Amino acid sequence: MWLWKAAKSIKLFQLNRKLMKNVLRVLFIAGAGVVTLSAESQEDELSKSMARGKVVYEELCVTCHLADGKGIPSVFPPLAGADYLMKNQKESIRAIKFGQQGEITVNGTTYNNVMAPQGLSDAEIADVMNYILNSWGNKGQMVTVEEVGKVK
Repeated sequence: MWLWKAAKSIKLFQLNRKLMKNVLRVLFIAGAGVVTLSAESQEDELSKSMARGKVVYEELCVTCHLADGKGIPSVFPPLAGADYLMKNQKESIRAIKFGQQGEITVNGTTYNNVMAPQGLSDAEIADVMNYILNSWGNKGQMVTVEEVGKVK
């Protein structure tokens, strides 16, 4: 009798193993679809954020950094193709959030001016950063509201 129960348990274990493999295979395949949708969703979210960020940029930033993002030589640094912006993302967020004072070097040129805090919400800062990081030939990653909130 115990031999029969053992054989039955082994058979159930083998069936369950096959079933689990098939379930995992289906979940893996379905998961790949979810990852694809997630990537598409993130691109869509970035586009929406950039559109909102463009409005903020045109209201507050364009005066100093100009419509083409090239800034005013030796006075206000460029954002277009700016090595500082791409290498110092947290500092760039901090500058928008709290203002910037003192020397910074952008593309080999030293700037020493004052940028006042812009009085923006974390969401607006994320949006304008996404616009700046992905305009004028810049290729940056998406900045989230959570990332902005962590910058103190």
